[in-house]
Amino acid sequence: MAASKYRAAINGFRCHNETWDDPLNWDGKHDEVFLDVNVKVVDNNGTVHQNFSSLSDTMGDTWGQPNRIQAGSASDRGGIITNDTFPSGDPVHRTGALNSRRFPPYVIWEGELEPGRDMVMLSPTIWEWDPGAGFWDGWLDWQVKTDDRYGKRAKEIFGKIWPVAAPVFDAVSLGIQTAGTLAGIWSPLGKTQRRPVGINRDPNDPDGILFNPHTIALNTETADFLIRTNMQGHGNGIVEIPYADDPYLRGVYSIYVQIEKLTDGGVPTISLQRNWRWCNKCQGLFFGGGQATSRCPEGGTHAPQAHSGSGNYSLPHNVPASPDRQKEWRWCNKCQGLFFGPTVASSTCPSGGTHMPPGLSGSGNYSLPHNVPASPDCQSNWRWCNNCQGLFFGGGQATSRCPEGGTHAPQAQSGSGNYTLPHEPA
Repeated sequence: MAASKYRAAINGFRCHNETWDDPLNWDGKHDEVFLDVNVKVVDNNGTVHQNFSSLSDTMGDTWGQPNRIQAGSASDRGGIITNDTFPSGDPVHRTGALNSRRFPPYVIWEGELEPGRDMVMLSPTIWEWDPGAGFWDGWLDWQVKTDDRYGKRAKEIFGKIWPVAAPVFDAVSLGIQTAGTLAGIWSPLGKTQRRPVGINRDPNDPDGILFNPHTIALNTETADFLIRTNMQGHGNGIVEIPYADDPYLRGVYSIYVQIEKLTDGGVPTISLQRNWRWCNKCQGLFFGGGQATSRCPEGGTHAPQAHSGSGNYSLPHNVPASPDRQKEWRWCNKCQGLFFGPTVASSTCPSGGTHMPPGLSGSGNYSLPHNVPASPDCQSNWRWCNNCQGLFFGGGQATSRCPEGGTHAPQAQSGSGNYTLPHEPA
């Protein structure tokens, strides 16, 4: 069979609880973190023939640090504290384009997989940045020494001994929890060192630490399983990797990884972005992950899903052109709504002015099914309003609310086509 192309990207991370930090904040205010992803490429005989790591940029307080990425709310220059998220209020789902630099959302691996052949094993970790060598050298050494255990797990997955439906596992399950020494880290005053979030005490060593990294194993079977499965309630293909420190060190973080299929046997696939919602106050469509910062023409924010009862709409996103899809629909980061991009200059945003152009919002390119036959898994009768350039549900036009004033334009006035959106009922 022909190979298919897949992609793994980190959409973002959440700080559930910040780490213990140097009280003088020499490294920057509160937490500064970076991501490291170890990648092993393993064949069906269990031989690791590629083993490499990639580091992200450091994220946090940028004061006096021009090469850092600003992240967190500890100050006007950043610094990550409890309940902060990056790169947005919804770190789970991606709305904008993938970054070319190494910070979320960004690609951590992309390539072809052929059925029954290679497997890619991804181990994403998140590290507290502090001056000093810390645990880094020991971590790199551990990655090389554990190739045989990862190779054995790959053979178990290929041979169906380890279930395809369990593609995410930790080092403890392989019997290779990583151990090391960080002198002074458990002392009453602690010690600032570069270290992964998720370390715990080694009961056999007063300066010892234990670290249990998590791995996502991707071959064609496990990748396809993840892509069609809402495994943790975040949406199909999205994997949450949690790391929790010993309570003394306090840190608790989650990394959100998305697995996507780009081609199926060489044929491009359609990438869908979930969590778009209908607002029953204005009848418009908005991105549910940004509901808290949204703006509704009826006033306040768009109605949350629990209030509106909206189903889950999935929009084709950054996909090849097609005669049955209209491209150039864009997300506005001011109101969280969807609008037709080529007419942004004549659009009206409920937050004021026009909608945000994609060059400033970072919006991807949404291609909406247009004037196509009805199907059971899609909802028809979505319409374009030529007054505001937004999208709304035509069945609710009479009770709709347009940011230009009054109701959205009826189809007889606007001449809108019939947009049919992939839809899962609530």
